[in-house]
Amino acid sequence: MIRFGIIGTNWITEEFLKAAQAAEHFTLTAVYSRTEERAREFAAKWGAATVFTDIEAMAASDSIDAVYIASPNSFHAKQAIVLMDGGKHVLCEKPIASNAKELEAMIAAAQRSGIVLMEALKTTLLPNFSAIRTNVSKIGQVRRYFASYCQYSSR
Repeated sequence: MIRFGIIGTNWITEEFLKAAQAAEHFTLTAVYSRTEERAREFAAKWGAATVFTDIEAMAASDSIDAVYIASPNSFHAKQAIVLMDGGKHVLCEKPIASNAKELEAMIAAAQRSGIVLMEALKTTLLPNFSAIRTNVSKIGQVRRYFASYCQYSSR
C-alpha cells in the first residue's frame, strides 16, 4: 500500500483522487492546505486521517510515503524539495517547475534522497507515446520539429 498525502484542495486534486481510488495500492492518509479549516474539510470529504498546514511537518511525517502536489505552480519546486529531503516520493502536477533552474534543483533533491520525482503528465503513458518510442529510430535524424497546441481554458 502506498500512503499518499496531497497538497492542494482544488478541482484537479479532486479529479486525481477520483482516479486514484481505482488503484488497489493507493490510500489517502493526509491533506495539506494553507488553512487548517480547508484541510480538515477536504480531509473529511476524502477520508484522510491527518491534516497539515506546515510543509516541514508533512515532510517529517511517518504516515506518508508519497505526495501529490497540486498547489499553484510557483510553489511546486519549494514544496517538492522539502518533501523529497524528508524522504517522500513526489508526483507533481504540470508544469513540474516554473523554470529549468527549479527543475534542476528538484532533480538534485530526488537523486540526493534516492526517491521518485515524477510530473503528472499522462500523455507519456498513453499507447501513442509507446509507439513513438518504438518507432522513432526508423525515421532517421530529426532536423526540425514544430508543434502548436492552443487551449483557451482547461474548462
